[in-house]
Amino acid sequence: MAAPKSRPKTSSRIFKSVTAPSRQSLYKSDDEKNQAPSQWGRRLARIVGDKFGVKMSSNFARNEGTFGKKDIVIKCAKSTSPPIFVLTDTLDRVDEVWGVFLTAEDEAEVWSITSRQVREFAYFTTGPNVQSRAEINYRKVKPLGKLVGLLTADEVAACRIP
Repeated sequence: MAAPKSRPKTSSRIFKSVTAPSRQSLYKSDDEKNQAPSQWGRRLARIVGDKFGVKMSSNFARNEGTFGKKDIVIKCAKSTSPPIFVLTDTLDRVDEVWGVFLTAEDEAEVWSITSRQVREFAYFTTGPNVQSRAEINYRKVKPLGKLVGLLTADEVAACRIP
């Protein structure tokens, strides 16, 4: 039987020290978490406005505009099932709420509902850490509202945030 080969006592591999990120840096702040969906919603609202002839506000932080003689706000739901949220201050300013709801095929349906109907049928949230807002989902908007139109999957994908 052959004698086992002896191993060198030191390794030829070089190790680099790595500093692990702090536990706090692993988590995004609330502002960072909300920034991408907000940007996505604003971009999609502008696409909807351009496609359906809405004269959008020059303030890019607002998804508001004028359609005919009506003041509207365009709110977007980021997936196929969540509600849209409208601040009660915004409901006081507009005549209609346009909801953009994604479909399973990555397209979107745009529905119009009056601000009065939102006030009547929405669920309202208020509290010390939350601005007063109404939330209403697709299954309530569809029977009450009017279908404005559809967005293709390419139009929806055009506003994707990297």
